[in-house]
Amino acid sequence: MEIPHALDKLREICSRQEKCPADIIALLKRWGIDREEHQKIIEQLKSERFIDEVRYASAFVRDKIKFDRWGIIKIRFLLQHRGISKEVVENALGEIDRDEYRNTIGRELARKRKTLKGTPREIWAKLARYGSSRGYEMEFMREFLGESTED
Repeated sequence: MEIPHALDKLREICSRQEKCPADIIALLKRWGIDREEHQKIIEQLKSERFIDEVRYASAFVRDKIKFDRWGIIKIRFLLQHRGISKEVVENALGEIDRDEYRNTIGRELARKRKTLKGTPREIWAKLARYGSSRGYEMEFMREFLGESTED
């Protein structure tokens, strides 16, 4: 694929959905664009505001909490894995409504609790593992799990 055609295609993609530089590089590699051109293309898209890491991070955080019901730990890890700077990630995570986030954790743990069997200690452990796999912080999970592990 030629660079002008790739740029047009990327503009079209970025106008429909937020993308980060890592997403763009993956597409460029798939299309067989030379590595030397990757950074030039990304800078061009940034200058035209088709790529904006702050906007991307904010949208990613909102979507993952609202639709996938992920926790902050998992979201932070994935954003940093995609090359988003720590400062941008922390600012995006700072936009989270803590009360709604806390309610989401409570609803998810309550929904999961209904499917579990075992002793109170086993259920507590299963819920803690489930919450951790979703990226929830233990401090928030404790509010809903309680500290009791007696049988």
